[in-house]
Amino acid sequence: MKVAVHDKQMASSSKKPTNQSSAAQRKSRKPKKVELASSKYKELNKVLEKRGQTRTHELEGSNQKLAQARDLFYALFDTNPIPTVLIRQEDEVFLYANIEFLDYFRLQSNEVIGHSASEFSLDLGLQTSMQEELRTQLKKTGKVRNVEFEIRHPSGETRIILASLQALVLDETNALITTFIDVTDRVRAEEQSRALAAELTAAEQAERHRLAQILHDDLQQRIFAVQIQLSFLKEGYEKNDLQSFRVNFPQLEEWLSEAIQVTRNLSVDLSPPILHGEGLVEAVIWLTSQMQEQYGLEVNIRSDGTPSKIDDKVRVLAFYAIRELLFNIVKHAGTLKAEVAFEQTDSHLKATVRDEGKGFDSQAAMSNPGAAHGLLTMRHRLNLLGCKMEVTSQPGKGTEVIIEVPYEKVDT
Repeated sequence: MKVAVHDKQMASSSKKPTNQSSAAQRKSRKPKKVELASSKYKELNKVLEKRGQTRTHELEGSNQKLAQARDLFYALFDTNPIPTVLIRQEDEVFLYANIEFLDYFRLQSNEVIGHSASEFSLDLGLQTSMQEELRTQLKKTGKVRNVEFEIRHPSGETRIILASLQALVLDETNALITTFIDVTDRVRAEEQSRALAAELTAAEQAERHRLAQILHDDLQQRIFAVQIQLSFLKEGYEKNDLQSFRVNFPQLEEWLSEAIQVTRNLSVDLSPPILHGEGLVEAVIWLTSQMQEQYGLEVNIRSDGTPSKIDDKVRVLAFYAIRELLFNIVKHAGTLKAEVAFEQTDSHLKATVRDEGKGFDSQAAMSNPGAAHGLLTMRHRLNLLGCKMEVTSQPGKGTEVIIEVPYEKVDT
């Protein structure tokens, strides 16, 4: 039994060193795991740090690009040559306006930025019904193009603008960029062109009617009288009545001469021969002799020399304008005396037609675009060919009309 116990002790004692060795090994492994985890943690930190740096760099680049885009937007906004304004959609307050917008409405920047259009009656001509229509279209498409409407300019004048609107988000704000051009002159020119076309049509019809009256009431009657007289001559010839020949031949000759004169006057009226090849001054000299012969109008002509060559179309139009002015003197001035003066400048010939007759309020007559009378029509026609016409008149102080006719351009 002692031997057995001793053997057990020996066995037990032989096992103890093995357990101690395992524990030591386990203790030695723990630092290695910690070191490995620490290493992985450091590597992960490095990766995350690198990703963070990359992300930060990307964000800085994006912010820089965003700032550049914003700067470019405002640079383009400021340099836009047409009036442009940025409006917050929520309350229609102006966020930004370029110099053209401010100049057009005669405003300062501090009077606009942070204020709504209604504060200073700047509704851009948008009536309630139009506003609703535009809002609906903006919600649907985000933009509106080429809307034409009237506004009341600070000068008190009614102007016509052509506007376009674009919805956008700027600095997390729903905004509306509005830009427009003033098309008043173009619209009025189109209206004048249409009015002129209508006036030309009416004038053409009036001229046709005048010619028809001349042909029917004058020339046709004379020719018919000649025809009747010829029938009497034929009858006298058949009856061998020589007395009828002696009585009717002088009358027949008179009627034929009058008919020839009517056709000659009509031909000259339609296209004066003097216009073909002669200058404007020479044509007006011939015209004044005709006016004196037909209407008793005495015209004094002054000219400071031979003018430069004038384009044929312009010369013909200027001639008819001067003729119309002389007719106006005969019909309305209450005088049969007039003066036509020609003065040369470097670029144009100035023709002045004046009289000392009744006169009229020229400022009221010529400043009303809706009025329809001969002087406005005449000015429109002259303007279309590069001429200018100025009318000065007062009641009881006569009338002066100046027409500036440009010289013909010479190609170099």
